[in-house]
Amino acid sequence: MNRNSFALRIRLGVLLSLALLSVGTLLTSCGGDDCVINNTVTAKMNFYMSDGQPCKISDELSVLETRPQGDSVVLNRKVGATGLTFPLSYRNTCDTLVFVFRGDVRDSVFIHHDNHPYFVSLDCGTAMFHTLTAVDCTRHLMQSVEIVNPEINYDALESLHLVFGD
Repeated sequence: MNRNSFALRIRLGVLLSLALLSVGTLLTSCGGDDCVINNTVTAKMNFYMSDGQPCKISDELSVLETRPQGDSVVLNRKVGATGLTFPLSYRNTCDTLVFVFRGDVRDSVFIHHDNHPYFVSLDCGTAMFHTLTAVDCTRHLMQSVEIVNPEINYDALESLHLVFGD
């Protein structure tokens, strides 16, 4: 074997190794492993009595989320509700939840928040995280609403306490 053919074989071997390494790197960098499996961002609200004990709504409860773009049903005729989870608006900085109890008694909860786009990756897209800034409610059956965790993201933590009077 002459010297030129040996050098050519070494160059081809090096080029082939570099090509395989490049393809391997590209395939692993484009994988969807960075995507969060539970990619839903929702606020969690639990119900309490004024003494701090958890509350269960024994009557039928429906909850509507009202927005300029249209209303949506969050909870429909649930009996025995102890809380609820719901999405916050991406466009607006205030969401209104209307609680409809049996006998058409209504209370509203007003949730003010800041929106923070969170870029995950090109494969996974962008999520919208929120920071609660203020909350209030009407007081027919409800006594108050309190922020317990202002950050709303992928973590399924309780964000709000809704307190009912005695």
